[in-house]
Amino acid sequence: MSLDWHTRYQSQRPADWTLRHLTEADLPAAAALSAQLGWPYTAQDFARLLAWTPQGCFCVEEPERGVVGVVTTTLYGRVLGWLGLLIVAEDRRGRGLGRRLARAALDFLIAAEADCIMAHANDAARALYRALGFRVRDRVERWEGRASTYLGPRARRLRPAEIEVVLALDEELTQLPRAHMLRHLLVEFPKLAWVDIQREQIEGYLLGRQLGRTVHLGPWLSWSAAGAERLLRTALEQLQGQHVVLHIPSYNGRGLILADNHNLRRTVTVARMVYGNMRPPTAQPLTELAPLSLATG
Repeated sequence: MSLDWHTRYQSQRPADWTLRHLTEADLPAAAALSAQLGWPYTAQDFARLLAWTPQGCFCVEEPERGVVGVVTTTLYGRVLGWLGLLIVAEDRRGRGLGRRLARAALDFLIAAEADCIMAHANDAARALYRALGFRVRDRVERWEGRASTYLGPRARRLRPAEIEVVLALDEELTQLPRAHMLRHLLVEFPKLAWVDIQREQIEGYLLGRQLGRTVHLGPWLSWSAAGAERLLRTALEQLQGQHVVLHIPSYNGRGLILADNHNLRRTVTVARMVYGNMRPPTAQPLTELAPLSLATG
């Protein structure tokens, strides 16, 4: 696939800014831009996204100032393409840079022949995505609070010998080829991984990752509400006192109830959007209590 950058994306006055692929050298600048806007993404987070889809991450650079905008994408083979983080410096908004970045990311996913293209959009980005042809499918709620201990049955930590079983379960429930992504998380955060075992079989799992002082929990998948609660209860016990965040699809009532019952509070709601008339992958929607992240779906 190829993109005709000069005719399709570049400014009419090239000296003003350049749109190009994001590189490893840009990761500190991307993280600094995120921090300036109060977003939690570090250079390590951008490195992970870049490793997963190296040709699908872009930035806007100004000659004197450097990187003033970034966008990421995540490809799940041809099953799904995700338009992820879209960040533009606050004092550079209103100049069309966000639209240029989003258009480049969208064109990359279209050129990759993704069967479905999706994105999460906050209030600021929703109008832009609608203008690009996205429609709202449902919503995802952010729940957060301090981890505490609760009474009841527990799950337990994932053991190395169980990784392959968890990867197979994930693909069965989500219909997404993302084993490489989960392996990456397990290498980075081996202590933030739990499994629920019933009748000698793994029926659910929960992973986490550290973003600054906060632990983001997800993906969180389970065949049953009881199993989902065992996983959450175990994670909250082991993370006691730490700040935790979950993103729960609004259609998953069991996840919303569990978050509320475990003293977390709803703080933000974002739209989950689909491009055009595309249909999302067929999955087991009630088994997904939290996605991997808002940046990757």
